[in-house]
Amino acid sequence: MDGSVDCTAGAVERGTRFLLARQGRDGLWRDFATPAGEASCWPTGYIGSAVPLTGSTADALDRAADTLIAAQNLDGGWGYNENVPTDADSTAWVLRFLIRLGRTGDPCRRAASCLISHQRNRTGGVATYLESNQIRRFMGLSRWVPFWGWCAAHTEVTAAACQALTAASPDDSRSQAQAAWRFVRSRQRADGCWSSYWWTSPHFATLQAIEFALAVGDWATVRRGVQWTIVNQDRSGGWKLPGADDSAFATALALSILLRADADDDHVDRGVMRLLDLQQADGGWSSLPIMRIPLPPDTNPDGEGSWQPVRFGSGVVVADQHRTFTSATCVAALALPRTRRSQ
Repeated sequence: MDGSVDCTAGAVERGTRFLLARQGRDGLWRDFATPAGEASCWPTGYIGSAVPLTGSTADALDRAADTLIAAQNLDGGWGYNENVPTDADSTAWVLRFLIRLGRTGDPCRRAASCLISHQRNRTGGVATYLESNQIRRFMGLSRWVPFWGWCAAHTEVTAAACQALTAASPDDSRSQAQAAWRFVRSRQRADGCWSSYWWTSPHFATLQAIEFALAVGDWATVRRGVQWTIVNQDRSGGWKLPGADDSAFATALALSILLRADADDDHVDRGVMRLLDLQQADGGWSSLPIMRIPLPPDTNPDGEGSWQPVRFGSGVVVADQHRTFTSATCVAALALPRTRRSQ
């Protein structure tokens, strides 16, 4: 067991060095090349929330936080990158990162207000885009193009946003969190997972929903999600994406679900060993097309059929070509066993 702990700690250290080496001079991480450019604010918030808080990472994370605060939009949010209008997912991850660093104050209050404005009163869900005008203008699309899909409430966005709101102001956001949880709970599928809008598999949305369920103490919901995760574990110990072999991204997300829910040690140990096996020599993990971009009117991308990697004009799937988003997910997962043992 001690040898396994040492291997995991070493993998986290190598993965962290990989991520720090790919941070831009301005403090931002950039990945996922699309016609909108590379993402920056969104992945920086996510990666900053995953990188271990240590003496060796403090300066890098502070630099990222400073740049993000300077780039905050007038509406209090952040977008895919500095040029794209605000969306709730990017705002949620940046807010979670800033709170993790203890950067409370006006930027966080403005970000929380922005997220609340994205919550739909009727369902409690949080929409990625508040309204279509700004993103439509950015994309150069006619006002006749509907944005029903992008302006709808999404499970993974709702769960991430309300976790950010709860961290920012737990007393003031109680009613928003309750309404959001009712929305997320209602979206759990019969097999125990949650479908995603922006991702090619259920793993990302399911992790966000499980974290939310744990925060509100809904263990019955958690157990169904854990069962789905266990049932889909491969003989190798890892987890797959549709049409692909073992995926480091899916494996890290599934492993995080099991660890956060304190699942059976055998499934966890097999997942840890497979994720260690998948780490590459440079400390990172390989990426596959993991993020999908449905057409703006599409409200059900799971029913769209086959998707084309990085071929725009229809729904597409995109890889994080610099491997930073995937590698941050793996670092965060492998850091959990060590964190749990220290508690």
